[in-house]
Amino acid sequence: MRYSTFTNLMFKRFVHAYEQKRPTRTVGVFGPPGTGKTATSTVLRDKITEYVRKQDQNAPEAICRVLDLSSMLPEDLLGLPFRDGDTTRYCPHSWLHELCKPEAYGVLVLDDLPAATPAMSVAARQLVLERRVHDHRISDNVLIMVTGNRREDKSAASTLPAHFRNSILLMEVQLDIDEWAIWYGAQEGLNPVIPAFLRFKQEHLSKLPKDGAKDDRGAFATPRSWAMLGAEFDIAEETETTFEVARSLVGKGVATDFVGFVKIRNELVDPDKVLDDPQGSLPDPGKTLNRPDKIIAMSTSLGEVAASRYKRGRGKKRDDAPLKLLKALAWSTRENREYCGTGVHTFLASAGGDSLAALLRIARTHRTDPVVGRLLVHLKSALLEGM
Repeated sequence: MRYSTFTNLMFKRFVHAYEQKRPTRTVGVFGPPGTGKTATSTVLRDKITEYVRKQDQNAPEAICRVLDLSSMLPEDLLGLPFRDGDTTRYCPHSWLHELCKPEAYGVLVLDDLPAATPAMSVAARQLVLERRVHDHRISDNVLIMVTGNRREDKSAASTLPAHFRNSILLMEVQLDIDEWAIWYGAQEGLNPVIPAFLRFKQEHLSKLPKDGAKDDRGAFATPRSWAMLGAEFDIAEETETTFEVARSLVGKGVATDFVGFVKIRNELVDPDKVLDDPQGSLPDPGKTLNRPDKIIAMSTSLGEVAASRYKRGRGKKRDDAPLKLLKALAWSTRENREYCGTGVHTFLASAGGDSLAALLRIARTHRTDPVVGRLLVHLKSALLEGM
């Protein structure tokens, strides 16, 4: 299941339960490390907050509490015992008080449960299955999620007991390069070369921990480590340490491919010039862009430049960016149309906002254009859907 489908499903489950004034069943989300399982909680928090504030504009922001069970002890979850006369009671932690208030709503994430100690798993069972800790009951409007890796991910995860698995809704989310690239493009300070490379080598987006054994440092590629590399890339390139930094985050083999791709991009004709004057700056694209990696490098570079102009430019410079992108892609990929989609996807992911609407407007008004029209045939699924 794609992440967007999953978050929409979880949001709809919350709304349905909220309107019926009943709790939702706990959800288990499992998959490879570094793929954003825990991060879905913040997306849900924002969607839930927006929904509740439509009912009550004075409502506070939804709670988003993440508990890393792999680094906790049972008493961190259950509270500390104390004597009260002839009985033993437990003093709950402040986070539990917050979630037990009748008006509380939001998301509670029990993170990395399969990697927790057996004692911690036992301590979490009551919270997961019964929505309570001793006498303290979680608000009905709090969605409880359990996240973790799978045994096959080779990340110290254990298999949860059968009765536990049979008592919750078990889900597995799948990575999608387009969804991830859109998320990546919305973050500040991340270099766009990362999703450009991953469109060329999609198999490098997510590796398993066992793949790190092939590298003497144990590094392996995940969406999380790619985002970290995106944040470090500018400094690494400036100090000529791109390979070392990349290797420490995504592993030696993947880093070698990545640095090779970066080198190719740096040796290409300036994409700014190609965007403004495709035929003048790139007179013979079939000869200059004579390998798939070069074509993809140019297409994604054009998408990045056009996105930057559309996102940060003003007036005519901004308005012309989508049309110039299509014309530049039409020229540079004229003998290799199958690669033009990478430039479009890069533009949409990096520009965000109403960039898709802008491309659709251009598609509608330039269907008969001798240059753009031919390209649109190859982009129909991406641009003309719903027209």
